[in-house]
Amino acid sequence: IAVTGLAVNPATTGEADAATKIRTKNVERADQLRERIADIATAQKGDRYSLGSVGPGAFDCSGLVNFAYRKATGKVLPRTSYQLAGSLERVSRKNRKVGDIALYRGNGHVGIYVGKGRIAQALNSRTGVIVDRADEGWNRSMIYAYGRVIQTK
Repeated sequence: IAVTGLAVNPATTGEADAATKIRTKNVERADQLRERIADIATAQKGDRYSLGSVGPGAFDCSGLVNFAYRKATGKVLPRTSYQLAGSLERVSRKNRKVGDIALYRGNGHVGIYVGKGRIAQALNSRTGVIVDRADEGWNRSMIYAYGRVIQTK
């Protein structure tokens, strides 16, 4: 829900919004899309952080997620971290896959799981876009779930 450009944390039932799903029966194709999303996200490493930016060259957290998904799949996802968190099918850390969206406590931040225990994220204006360990430090304590867009059901 957007109010004059500001996102409001939506109350949801936890069911994924159809607009945020990419369904394919082809597991190989799903894995290729996931890898492409991760490659695009990690290629932005070092780009600057700018609130409200969707790239290229500058991103906020959900802008990076949207940029990678749009470029890899053509899919336009909800624009804010709050909207993303309210519209994605949730999966646990144990069941995460490359390309899944990391959801942070409070729903004010998101990133992309890029594999090998790493996450790509546009964190803040000091760090810009980084690729960091998903299972250590701040990320480990703040990520409560992952959201899945690409589904093979």
